[in-house]
Amino acid sequence: MEGATVLKILGGAAVVSTLFAFKKKGDFTKVIENMTMDLRNIRKLHLSGAKLYAVADIGFHNPTQYAMTVKTAGLIQVKEIRLFYKGILFGIAKSNTTSFELPAKSNYLMTDIQIEIVILNLIDQYLKNGLDSNVDNYQIHTIVEALGKTWVVEQ
Repeated sequence: MEGATVLKILGGAAVVSTLFAFKKKGDFTKVIENMTMDLRNIRKLHLSGAKLYAVADIGFHNPTQYAMTVKTAGLIQVKEIRLFYKGILFGIAKSNTTSFELPAKSNYLMTDIQIEIVILNLIDQYLKNGLDSNVDNYQIHTIVEALGKTWVVEQ
């Protein structure tokens, strides 16, 4: 009888733990789904070798009550940033090392991001309408890894 009781208790604890884990994963998923980004600055258009680069700063915002930290759900890792100018792909930045925490109701500023400019799109846009540094004309699509999944966050 005692063995059966112990097994029932262990089984119940396993079910409760699993349900709690699913709830927590759902809570942390809300962080990624509600995370916003904004382009703070784009500057220093420069050549390096045969490639053209710009430097940008991007702010990440967590408006939720849930924290994405090492102690909770882990870090958010940025894999790729795609920069668009008025809907046209302008540049791409790839990263395998940029990981950060995003506590509840907080911000994280990623600075000095080297964005490789798509030269043909740059020339085409310049010839058609010109370019400007007004950050409102730029959009960001960021590919991040968190919670064992890959997410595309568009702003």
